[in-house]
Amino acid sequence: MQDNFSVRKWKNNKLYKEEYDSAANKIKEQEDIELEIPGDESSATVDKKVQAKASRQDEIIRDFQRIQDQMKTHLELYKTSESEVNKNTALRMLKKLTPEFKAAKKKYEKLKGVKI
Repeated sequence: MQDNFSVRKWKNNKLYKEEYDSAANKIKEQEDIELEIPGDESSATVDKKVQAKASRQDEIIRDFQRIQDQMKTHLELYKTSESEVNKNTALRMLKKLTPEFKAAKKKYEKLKGVKI
């Protein structure tokens, strides 16, 4: 009876070893295959460059919109104010914002012509 058990144990060990060897060979074959996508590292740096460029572009757009909103507000105050003091204050603010507005508008217009 013990001989029968030994034969079964030997057969099971042999089957286990064959399955193990087969799985090990498959793993070895897979290791030989290049798992990285070619250019993967460079695409990460390209993404960072694109994000940085988009961030600068967003900053230019936000700056232009902020100044444009301020100009509209002061212009509206100038038009609707009944007091001369308020009109003069709004006019001074418009004059003060004009060079900044022109510079921001120039950057914005230049940006509109650029394609990503």
